[in-house]
Amino acid sequence: MITEQEITRLETLYRSCRAYHGELHDHSASGGTSDGKCTLAEWTEEMAALHMDFAAILDHRQVRHMYLPEWKDGLFIGGSEPGTKIDDSHAEGKYMHYNMLFTGPEPLEALLAEFPEYQFTGGPEGHFVYPSFTTERFGELIDAVKAHGGFFVHPHPKQVMVSDDPLDYWFRDETGIEVFYNEMNSKLTEANYPLWVALLAAGKRVWACAGGDKHAHPDDKALTTIYAEGLTNADFLAHLRIGDFTCGSVGIRMCIGDTKTGGLCSFAGERLIVSAGDFHVSAANPDHTYRLDILDDSGLVLSKEIPCCETTYLALDTANCAFYRAEVWDLTLGYRIAVGNPIWNADRR
Repeated sequence: MITEQEITRLETLYRSCRAYHGELHDHSASGGTSDGKCTLAEWTEEMAALHMDFAAILDHRQVRHMYLPEWKDGLFIGGSEPGTKIDDSHAEGKYMHYNMLFTGPEPLEALLAEFPEYQFTGGPEGHFVYPSFTTERFGELIDAVKAHGGFFVHPHPKQVMVSDDPLDYWFRDETGIEVFYNEMNSKLTEANYPLWVALLAAGKRVWACAGGDKHAHPDDKALTTIYAEGLTNADFLAHLRIGDFTCGSVGIRMCIGDTKTGGLCSFAGERLIVSAGDFHVSAANPDHTYRLDILDDSGLVLSKEIPCCETTYLALDTANCAFYRAEVWDLTLGYRIAVGNPIWNADRR
């Protein structure tokens, strides 16, 4: 059972926020070294038709996409997707990609200049190379991304790196890893989801991300839902950097005490409060059956069928588990359409 006071508590924590749906991994035809097929103007038009609020445009080896006249803060989140060889990795091939998201070009340029390995030539038309790093140096890069106000994601992990050891895919806590890739029900997603679950089981605080990695036209098959104060990059990054977002097309919000989704707190004497709602139009079908699952580190804790046209609230007494998280399934289609990030138990660290 959930009380009105508990619903009010959750809503108060998100009182200045509304749900925004968009993409966190895409590429445009911005010239230079970009390999996207659609211009930013085409992205703008097609995103509106898909009811997408934002898209992260992460063109390769350059920053020029963020200087084009069609670029608009809030509509487009800035950044880039480099590739890197991790010299001392145990993974086959030792190679990976990574997404670095920022509010705009300046912090990305500062980061590239800070690491001479990129050989960044500077300025709006500047380019950079894909360097090699040791694991230690790569960790320093991730720390620098955070220090410059950015958000770091390991995209399509099982599609590039090859290893049976989940820890070969982990470099720092409080980073993202792409769980939904390309589409929510793709074979690619089926490979990535167990990796994320294995990292959680290993005690790693990594956040589930979604990414379409679209190089052609925009799509709504791997959306992210962010409850943010406004349609600005600063608002989005503030929530991404703390894990307060949903991998998927449904808004999932949680709190334990005053700690929200993605956070770390003591569970002692507290209740978990969960809501699911704000379905994106691509996921909401009144003829389908949906289910909200609450899980801890041992597995399923609570399950309830939910409607797509209103917000569902649940609450339960917390146990001394490592974390709680939530998922939404479309039972008619037979797959997950949203994966919420955990709240971790500070007493189990």
